[in-house]
Amino acid sequence: DAAAARRLGAAAPHAADHDVRILLETHDSHRAGVDAARVVGAVGHKHIGALWDIMHTWLAGEEPVASHAVLAPHLGYVQVKDIASADRVEPLPLGAGVLPLGACLDTLDPDSWVCWEYEKRWHPEAAELPGLLTAGREHLLRLGAPKQ
Repeated sequence: DAAAARRLGAAAPHAADHDVRILLETHDSHRAGVDAARVVGAVGHKHIGALWDIMHTWLAGEEPVASHAVLAPHLGYVQVKDIASADRVEPLPLGAGVLPLGACLDTLDPDSWVCWEYEKRWHPEAAELPGLLTAGREHLLRLGAPKQ
């Protein structure tokens, strides 16, 4: 944590000079939102934030409301995807897997940024993305629609 915070802190002024934000992704050693938020919070700079990768916080066993609660003050954007299980992480069409996409999106402000990460490069057996884009977009729009 200390090394990551130190390095991000050193990069923060350069990010500010170029009016960009550096985002620490919930991934690998900082899989849970609480882990990423701890590092980003230690930096305490508006040009350093967090990227919420829904798959990794789910794999860490963190509930969507808990992930959002700790990441919200730092959130740059949210990365969605879908997978079959914790042991089968090759990409699936959105809505065809087990990730709690709706529960995660329900926590977000309406103008939050959401990006679909599709890792076919690392999973050649996955379906081709172009044929999934329209249905994936429609699925995300349905999930993000205001609740009645």
